Formats: sequence, C-alpha cells, structure tokens
Amino acid sequence: MPNSPSESDTSEPQISHENSGFLRPVALAASGLLLGVAFEILFYGRPLGISFAVWVILCLTALFFLGRREGVSPAPVAWALAAIVVLFSVLPVFRAEPLTVFLDAVFALAGLALLVRVYQQGDLLSYGFFDFGMGIVMPTVEAWFRPWRVLSETQAQMFQKRQSQSALAGVGRGLLLAFPIVVAFLVLLSSADLIFGDYVRQALSWLDLSRFFDYLGRLTVILLAGLFSLGALVVALRRSDGYKLIGEDKPILAPFLGFTEAVVVLGAVDLLFGLFVVVQLRYFFGGEANITAAGYTYAEYARRGFAELVFLALLTLAMILALGAWARREQRSHVRGFNALSGLLVLLTGVILTSAFMRLLLYEEAYGFSRLRTYTHVAILWMGVLFLAFLGLLLAGRLRAFAVACAAGAIGFCLTLNLLNVDAFIVRQNFANPSRAGDLDAAYLATLSADAVPPLVARLDQFPHDARDNLLPGMACGLQALRDRQKRVGWPSYRSAQAEALAQLETISDRLAEYRVEKVEGTTTWAVTVGDQSIYCGGYGMR
Repeated sequence: MPNSPSESDTSEPQISHENSGFLRPVALAASGLLLGVAFEILFYGRPLGISFAVWVILCLTALFFLGRREGVSPAPVAWALAAIVVLFSVLPVFRAEPLTVFLDAVFALAGLALLVRVYQQGDLLSYGFFDFGMGIVMPTVEAWFRPWRVLSETQAQMFQKRQSQSALAGVGRGLLLAFPIVVAFLVLLSSADLIFGDYVRQALSWLDLSRFFDYLGRLTVILLAGLFSLGALVVALRRSDGYKLIGEDKPILAPFLGFTEAVVVLGAVDLLFGLFVVVQLRYFFGGEANITAAGYTYAEYARRGFAELVFLALLTLAMILALGAWARREQRSHVRGFNALSGLLVLLTGVILTSAFMRLLLYEEAYGFSRLRTYTHVAILWMGVLFLAFLGLLLAGRLRAFAVACAAGAIGFCLTLNLLNVDAFIVRQNFANPSRAGDLDAAYLATLSADAVPPLVARLDQFPHDARDNLLPGMACGLQALRDRQKRVGWPSYRSAQAEALAQLETISDRLAEYRVEKVEGTTTWAVTVGDQSIYCGGYGMR
C-alpha cells in the first residue's frame, strides 16, 4: 500500500552517495585539511628550512595513523622507504650547497610518491625502470582525482540528518564557487568602465586589498595543499587489487633481434674498445714521456675527451641493456656467448672509466676542485659500482633488478654529496695542495654556499693578501644578510648550515665592520661598498 501524503511529507530526505570504501572518511578529509593548513604555515612566503622535514614527518604520521585506523597494514618495505624519506627531508637542514639540497628534496618527494604507491604492496624490489617512473608520476596525478568521493561521503555524513543543515552546506559551497568567479568578473568590468571602477574602489575603500589578496592566497594554498594531501592519502589507503608490474611476465617489446646480429654488434664494439684500451695503456697509463714523444703535452692529452669518455660509458650500458632485452637467446650456448661478450665489454668500459677518472684527477691537480669536478668525481665512482653490479646481474640472468641497483646508486650518490659537504670539501682540497697556495681563486670561493664559510674563516689568514681583500667584502655581505635573515624568518626556515655560517662570521665581525653593507632600495639584494665602488653581493652569505 503506498504511503499517505502525510507520511511522505514527514519522512527525512535521503541523500544518495557512492560509498568511498573507507571506514572514517571524515577523519581522512580532516587530516587532508590539517595537512593543507600545515603546508601554508610552514611554506607560505618562507624560505626552505626545517619546515620541509616537519611537513614530511606530518605527512608520514597521518598516513600510518590513518592506515591503522582503517585497518590497512603497511608492507614491510613501506617502513624502510619511510625512513629513507625522513632522512632526505632532514638533510637539507644541514647543507646549503644548491645541488645537494635540490637532490635531497627530489629524493624525499620521489620517495613519498613511491611510498603512496607501495604502501600496501611490498613489491618495490621487483620494480623495473618503467615501474619506478610510473610509481613516481601516477600517484602525483591520481592525487588530484581521488579525493572527491571521500569529500562527497564526508558531506553526506555531516549533513544528512537535517535538511536545513544540508541546504546551508549547499549555500556555503555555492558561495565558495561563486566568489572567485565574481572577483574575476568584477576586475574585468572595473577595467572596462572607468566610472564603474570608481564606484567599486569607493565601495571597497574600507578594505585593505593587499591584506585581502594575501589572505586569499593563503586560503588558496590551504585548499590546494589539503586537496592534494587528501588525494595522496586516498591513493595509498584505498583497497585495490594491486598494480601489475610492467614487463615482468611479458616484455613490453618482444625480442626481435637475432642472436647472430647481437653477437656481431657486441664483437665489433669489443674490438673497437680493445684497440682504444691498448692506446690508453701505451700512452695515458704509460707515462708523460710517451705522450710527449707523440707531440702532445701531458696536460693537453689529459684535458681532451673526458666528457666523451663518460658519455661513452653510459651509452655502452644502455646498448647492452637494449641488446639484453631485444636479442633472442634460445640456447644455453647463446646465453653463455652473449654474457661473455657483454662481460668483456663491461670490463673494457671499466678501463675507459678509469681513464676518464685519471684525467679528472689531473684537472684537479692542475686547477683545483670546483663543484662540477666534485660532482663528476663522485659520479664516476658510483658509475663504477653500478657497472660491477650490472656485470653481476648479467651473469646471474637478473637484469631486471638493475633498475633497483640504479635507484640504490642514485641514493648513494646523493648521500655521498651530503657526507662530503661539497663546498667545504672544495675549500679544504684547494688549500691542501701547496702548489696552489699562491694561486687560489678567491672570486670563485666567494660564490660558494654557506657550507664554505667555516673552513674559509678557519683559513682566512692563510690567504695571500690580495685574495683575502677579495674575500672580506663578500664575508661582510654574508654577515649582514644572515643577520637580516635570522630576524625576518621564523623557526620553519631554520637551517643549521646558515646558523653555523653566521656564528663563524660573527667571530671576525670586527674585521668586517670597515665595509658598509646596505640593501638595494626596493629589492632583496645587498650591496657592499669597497672604496668608491658599490658591489652587489652574492655567494655563501646569500644562500
């Protein structure tokens, strides 16, 4: 029997919504909003500092706490990956050298994306190159599309009991949507008609527009950061059947190259590299006398070809990987022959890398260390480790695992830069060579980051007089800039590297007081007066 009109009128409205699959969608949405607020507090208008580590730890805490509340257990590899992410988020507090800080941040963010991907599935060690790429890119994209169902269910749970509350929520959402549209149209109409624009300015004269737009910017950051954070949490915790690894069961491109063709390619490159290595053994490794007899100076011979040799090594590695994936090896003898030729090529490439490394050592011996030479120095050592790993995986028939080895090598490279402390290392090494004691490039040292300040201050009196005169104005700039930074920024921007640099510069502040340092009007740039010249500041004091 159908309901009477009176019964229909008194029934509560039913709000239909698609279930998100989460036990506590309201807690998820609230966590996303809180992470958005934290992002605004920590980063809006502030230089990077300890804020990055705090934000990462907050994100991980929210993920693991909500996972427990939802009954989603993290895979064992998720804990290890979280520890790596925390490590790389903390390291920028202690370093100021730009590439080191940039790589730390990149590894922390990439690790967060991978953690979202593998939170429930411990198959990270089975990833190939494409899997790593997708594991970093896809969670970032999915995070913008996943939160809406949770938001819909949150709204339904919060406002389903009373129609008036539901209507009020609808009005609120409508106002939020209408506000940016009305503001945009108001600006356009005010520009289109001067009289209308005057009325608008008079009507809004009570409003501090600069503060209004600042608040609007902050609100936008909170909403976007909160929405993205919620999306990332949803991607990590949603129940799914898992991700199918790319090329694990069936290769992306089936082997199409015959064994004979692959052997010919490997044999030809082996022969070419063998001839090159013979020349290297006779001349480059044979001593300066052999090179001089051939009509070149040792320095000229060493300077040539360093970049080409490093690129050649990378190209060789890519070629062997491609042949290993696309060449057919249908018999055991084919496998043994392919591995033998590939192994020989790896060994010959190792000799070539050694040649490149020795050329770099000659650069450093003659001209001192620079950032680029230091990066390359460390990179070649890690390339050598990767080639050994590649050879072992090739012989074991597990080339797919080379992607994990490359990821580990990249992490090792970045950690080495942090442990080395690149800019401080450059100062120490360039002072360590007595032959360059009177030829130190003070202008270059003044361009380094705050990491270089402690060793520079410790060795200041060892500089030649002219070099010291070139350093002191930059140090005066650095002292003033770091003092100003300490006053302007709050605790979220604290960095140990800058604090240590400021403390060291304060110890020689009496020697720096003779220089007048002022901020250029209308800018954030500092300038120092040397004699009758005003010189813009830069380098370690400014970063």
